[in-house]
Amino acid sequence: MSGQPTQRGSITLWLLGLGMCLLVVGGMGLDMWSVVSIRARLVEVAEAIATRAASGISETHWRDTGQIRLDPARAKKLGKDLASRHSQAGLLDGSPKITVDPEFRSVTVQVSGSAPLTLLALAVKSGRVEITASATSQPHVGN
Repeated sequence: MSGQPTQRGSITLWLLGLGMCLLVVGGMGLDMWSVVSIRARLVEVAEAIATRAASGISETHWRDTGQIRLDPARAKKLGKDLASRHSQAGLLDGSPKITVDPEFRSVTVQVSGSAPLTLLALAVKSGRVEITASATSQPHVGN
């Protein structure tokens, strides 16, 4: 022995550290993919509710003037009915927020949900990520 330090086993330690890093990055990727997937589903729900709520036009105003105008109470009722019957209602945290614009020409729906985390739960106290999605729709008369 010459008394010089050897580097035996350094590659093993380096590969072990690299493997741990890959596991952490992979776990974070799975968590983020879950968040993206749930957000896409929330957007679909918001669009469906907004489309349904936009069908709540004031029929008497349309018959009298020929102009399409939303009935806020009817639009909100139709939207909330669909939200309660939707196949992914368990995805929502609470009921959707349905807002009709002041000119009664469009309706905006905002829904919220949350995605569970696995590896990133170590960094986030609640273990969940809050997600919000919104959609706007306007009524129209087709041929």
